[in-house]
Amino acid sequence: MTIAGSGPTDPVEPVPTVDDHGARVQRMFSSIAHGYDRANRWMSLGTDRAWRRRAVAGLLPEDAPPAPHVLDLCAGTLDSTLEIARQHPNASIVAGDFSAKMLEHGRRKLDAAEARRVKTVPMDAHAIPLADGWADAVFCAFGVRNLSDLPRAMAEVRRVLRPGGLLTVLEFFRPESWIARSVHGLYNRTVLPLVGWAATGRLDPYLYLPRSIGAFARVDDYLDLLRDTGLEPAERTPLTMEIAWIVRARKPEVEP
Repeated sequence: MTIAGSGPTDPVEPVPTVDDHGARVQRMFSSIAHGYDRANRWMSLGTDRAWRRRAVAGLLPEDAPPAPHVLDLCAGTLDSTLEIARQHPNASIVAGDFSAKMLEHGRRKLDAAEARRVKTVPMDAHAIPLADGWADAVFCAFGVRNLSDLPRAMAEVRRVLRPGGLLTVLEFFRPESWIARSVHGLYNRTVLPLVGWAATGRLDPYLYLPRSIGAFARVDDYLDLLRDTGLEPAERTPLTMEIAWIVRARKPEVEP
C-alpha cells in the first residue's frame, strides 16, 4: 500500500481542497478541534457513542478476511477509528481527514489506547490516496454532509473498495416525519449553537451545523446517489427519532 503524505507529523501546508467551500469547512473544523469531542458528548448527551458502536458493529462484509483493511474517512478526532479498532482488533485501519488539527487531537487518544494498527493520513475525500480495491470496508461518520462534491467523493469510495466491499455511513439526514423535523429544527436552531459555543468557545461552526443538516439530502436521495455511483444500498436504519441514520451500501462483486 502506498499512501501519499503519511508521515507521523502533520503537514506544514493544509491538505488541498476541491473548492472554497471545502477550504472554509476545513478551517472551521480545525478551529474547534480542541473541543470537538466535548461538544459531541454534550450535544448528544453521549448518544453519539452508542450510534458509533452500532454502526461499527456491522462494518465488515460477511466474507471479510481475518485481517481486513478499513478506511475511516472524514475521521476527525478518531472516535470512530477507536471504536473500529476496539471491535475489530485485527483490522488494519487508515484514518483520513482533511483537518490536520483534528487528526492531531485524535492521535493523542490513539496513543493512550495503544491502538497500533491505525495509520492517520491527512487526505481529502475527493482524492483518496489509496490503491484501487484496497479497502474491505469504508466507514464515514458525520462527514458526507460536509463534502463539496458528493458524487465525486462517493466515486472515490467505490474505487478504493474491493468487489463485495461495504460502505457504512453514519449521518444526519433530513428527518422524514414532520414531528421529527419540527423537534430537530427547534433543537438545532436554539440549543445546539449554545452548547457548541460553551464546549468550544466558537459559535459560527454550530450555526453552520443546523444549516448543513437542513440543506442536506433525505436518506432516500442519498441512496439514489449511491446507486448512480454504482454501489448497491443494503441498509437504511433510523436512530433516536431519526436524529441520525446508518446507511450501508455494497460494491458489486461483478462490474455491470
